[in-house]
Amino acid sequence: MVQPAQDPPIVISGGSVTIEFDPGTFTGDGGGRYSNQQKVIKGVEITGTGIQNYDAAATGRDVTVRIIYGNP
Repeated sequence: MVQPAQDPPIVISGGSVTIEFDPGTFTGDGGGRYSNQQKVIKGVEITGTGIQNYDAAATGRDVTVRIIYGNP
């Protein structure tokens, strides 16, 4: 059985802040906000140096947040 292709994750990474996402999947409102009513967040993955827990600031600059989304 062929599995449907997954949507690429939204990736936010730092030292400096970089946001990467598929521009064909989200519609912009002109105010810096993008949305797609047909997609839902399925998971969030946070990796990097100096991360003790998710409600405290990371001490390292190598932090990546991946937001996994798809159809409901």
